[in-house]
Amino acid sequence: MADKENRRAPRRNHNSVVEIYDEEGRAIAEVAHLVDFSEVGACFSTPKLFTLHQRLRLRLRLLREGRLYIWARVVRVQKKANTNLYGIEFDTVHEVA
Repeated sequence: MADKENRRAPRRNHNSVVEIYDEEGRAIAEVAHLVDFSEVGACFSTPKLFTLHQRLRLRLRLLREGRLYIWARVVRVQKKANTNLYGIEFDTVHEVA
């Protein structure tokens, strides 16, 4: 029997580009791909190295939600052979016109 995941919100898979910036608004990742998202967070992959608890600014486009501007912090880091997976928790989310 599979264990039930203990998540605060259901996730939806998504494959789109994520733009990542530091707290001052400078782009800091050349390539990042959204893996999945929920109302409270997301998972993305990139070869760029981030640290646990690092604060990031992100901009992404979701089909139903439109373009979003997000403040988040890294809550999970998983290193892979050619990339890294990051779980982030949203602090604030704003729609971009």
